[in-house]
Amino acid sequence: MLTGATGYLGSHVLTRLETARVPCVATSLSGRAGLTANLTDARALGALLDRVNPTVVIHCAAMVPRAGAGYGDDAAAAASVAMLRGLIEHGCPRIVFASSMTVYGVPGEAPVREEDAGPPFSAYARGKWQAEQLLLERGVAGDVALRLPGLFGPTRRAGLLYNAARAFLTRRDFKVDPAAGGWAAMAVDDAGEYLLRAVTRPAALAAEAVNVGYAGAFSVGSAVAAIAALCQVKWQPPRGPVHSFAMNLERLAARYGLLDIGFAERLRQLVDAVRLEVRGKTDGNRNAV
Repeated sequence: MLTGATGYLGSHVLTRLETARVPCVATSLSGRAGLTANLTDARALGALLDRVNPTVVIHCAAMVPRAGAGYGDDAAAAASVAMLRGLIEHGCPRIVFASSMTVYGVPGEAPVREEDAGPPFSAYARGKWQAEQLLLERGVAGDVALRLPGLFGPTRRAGLLYNAARAFLTRRDFKVDPAAGGWAAMAVDDAGEYLLRAVTRPAALAAEAVNVGYAGAFSVGSAVAAIAALCQVKWQPPRGPVHSFAMNLERLAARYGLLDIGFAERLRQLVDAVRLEVRGKTDGNRNAV
């Protein structure tokens, strides 16, 4: 059973499951991608689980912030924790949980290991952290919390990387916050692949958190600078200290293997997709004139 199937990550996971022909019941709050599921309603959740009787739950549903201020929403974070608590209390046999790199708060030395997490500062991160603890404390083999970086892709038009590419390709300036802290990103298709692997690989592995990402160190400034270079634009990163972030991926490699593609290639693909989009709109405007 897949929760949050109409969300940005969940919709890509659903596509991966369908392509791999993994039998799946999709659920979402709206029901647009399958069954309607209000995961904060214990009675409704229990009825849903009794109806579906899943062997594994891929839990992507969450109260996701739409803007920076949303990361401080304690009520939304509590609701997200309640969702996972409900799945656990109703005895789901195995849970693959889409967690977040935000559980590291302000990391110390990099690359960070799974044991280095906490204490997170934002309400959103605390919610992910608390949900992880609930999952790991029950200790069911096959349970896993995948700590995903920020997700990007051509369809995520609110994302930093997409908007950087669009700004540079249309010859507009683009600014980033010089105080931006630990940050990393991953193409949503690659995140979906790791969730698929977590479902289809042996379930006897011990319950644990797993860092998910690309090899290397990341920062907002270096990522935007790479996009500027791909767009053949000169861009000056903001002055000030560079906050880089890297995750130790040894556990990921051992459990699921590392993908053959890296961040640089995914950035190139993103820029190519945005370039086609910009050209298409430009051509359309010319034809209208």
